[in-house]
Amino acid sequence: MKSSQSESSFWKTLKWHIEKSGADVVLTRIENSQTPGIPDLLLCDAKRNLHLIELKVTTGWKAKLSPFQISFAVRHQNANVWTLIYRSHPDDPQIYLYKANQVMRLMEKGMSKVTPKLVFTLPTGLPDFFKVLEDE
Repeated sequence: MKSSQSESSFWKTLKWHIEKSGADVVLTRIENSQTPGIPDLLLCDAKRNLHLIELKVTTGWKAKLSPFQISFAVRHQNANVWTLIYRSHPDDPQIYLYKANQVMRLMEKGMSKVTPKLVFTLPTGLPDFFKVLEDE
């Protein structure tokens, strides 16, 4: 993955790797300008559980979520709602997965102070990513 990337190119890269992996998941991009705060992706995992995933890209240790996105995560913190952040740091690009119930602390403290559910890279980390989603 490139070290400098937009959310759109992160989505395309993620989708390409997931499709290439042959994983038993269905991934759908949600395009919704009518209801702010709705996450970007709907993923149906191998156990047929649905997950809503907000995609973010950052170069530092803070991801920018809108008040609507934060509110959605807080209201749905007991559901399968996630924030997936690509940290495009040139020395160590990685993807961080946070559960919705971590979003408030994440916004207050930053990524370096809140332990993610998973840190991984593409494509090698996809099996771990799917396992965390399925096991939560």
